[in-house]
Amino acid sequence: MPNLEPILTSLLRTIPAALAVVVGAFLLGFAVRRGLKLLAAKTSLTEDDVAPFGKIASWIIVVATVVLLLGVFGFDLGGLWTMLATVGAMVAVGFIAVWSVLSNLLCTLVILVTRPFSVGDEIEFVGESVKGRVTDLSFVFTTLRAEDGCTLQVPNNMFFTKVLKRRRGVASTSLAQQLSRTEPADT
Repeated sequence: MPNLEPILTSLLRTIPAALAVVVGAFLLGFAVRRGLKLLAAKTSLTEDDVAPFGKIASWIIVVATVVLLLGVFGFDLGGLWTMLATVGAMVAVGFIAVWSVLSNLLCTLVILVTRPFSVGDEIEFVGESVKGRVTDLSFVFTTLRAEDGCTLQVPNNMFFTKVLKRRRGVASTSLAQQLSRTEPADT
């Protein structure tokens, strides 16, 4: 039978560090959730508006905790860090290749936070022929119904490069509710 004493001794020495990592992760997660609730309470944002940021933060905390725990228990993470750096470099190259799509995604998040319009509002880009009632919001496009009945799909990053004229609609739907739908609001 192998001598387990050195293994048990080593394991007992790492338990306090592992507990510190787990407790730190729980405290960080609690602080992030509390901070997002406070942000929602102190601004015009709702808890539904900040929920995606909480989920992203939770996933980041879980991944970092697992990596730190593996390091505490003596797993060699040199290959993992090399792989993560390689993936990060590939993501950076991919980011350059798809910057327009990512720009629209980030602009959608800013639209959700700043709420320049709602589904049901009439909007118009000043000095341009883009005008209509907002019927749908996706992570890439905002769909408008023009007066002549045609549908316009405006990239979300356009709302940050043009002057926007808005008339509040009678039956407005919040953008957060619209993004959680599986079907467009009105086509």
